[in-house]
Amino acid sequence: MNHSPTTTEPPGQSRLPGLAGRIATALRGSLTVAGLYGDLGGPIYHRLCRDDDHEIREVTAALRGVGGPVLELACGSGRLTVPLLAGGFRITGVDSSPSLLALLAERLNEPRAAALAGRLTTIEADIRDLALDGRFAAALLGTTTVGLLPPDARPAVFASVRQHLDTGAPFVLTVFDPAHSPDTGARPARPVETSTTMVVDDTVCTLIDHVAADRSRRHVALLQVRPGHEPLLLTSEVHLVTVAEVTAELTAAGFDVEAPRPVRGAAPEGVSVLITARKTA
Repeated sequence: MNHSPTTTEPPGQSRLPGLAGRIATALRGSLTVAGLYGDLGGPIYHRLCRDDDHEIREVTAALRGVGGPVLELACGSGRLTVPLLAGGFRITGVDSSPSLLALLAERLNEPRAAALAGRLTTIEADIRDLALDGRFAAALLGTTTVGLLPPDARPAVFASVRQHLDTGAPFVLTVFDPAHSPDTGARPARPVETSTTMVVDDTVCTLIDHVAADRSRRHVALLQVRPGHEPLLLTSEVHLVTVAEVTAELTAAGFDVEAPRPVRGAAPEGVSVLITARKTA
């Protein structure tokens, strides 16, 4: 995940499922709950994910041969942006989070990064309300961020992306698809939850990934415990959408959709899939 395409309030403590909900209940009154991609969560998320190379190889391959500017939607602090800039692409990055865009600018505010910064334009905006000048040779919505869009907003976003592309230009996006589980393919009757604890400097971080039993939503929570600070629980809720649903919506929006390809480093409760759709004439 890079970040949310628009700033939203985190779910209430009573709505948090599984381990995150139990933590919120146990620490009620001494715990701050905030959005994963907001001002509090953004720097922490960036620190944990900045070296994650998940999907970079697949995205770079999908954009190979693109000579014009690339529109990166929900670019965040640049987990995909910076490697693409280093690969020679010209990027216009759009994100609604000023704190994440500030982190991206900070990453490029070094003499050795001057050439990369010169190929980047950033715009603070909601990707659900795009109105940019010019046309782009490609568009990118990475890190399964499509799931952060409400289902009823996706068709309009896809149509807007199409309006910003040259004819034949690729729209590359990744989808976390729980319907293609690497286990049996059957939908489980109960939620699937995993947690990972890591230590970063003097901070203990526990990442909790909770997929609902009906596979309709995915809740991500990050618990930060740091000496001398109140515990912080950062949360995000993702609408799970299948490859078939995204393909149908892209086709309806005027794209030709190529065969999806798996992304390496899949989570055990589902797979990440890369989709390339090209704007029709």
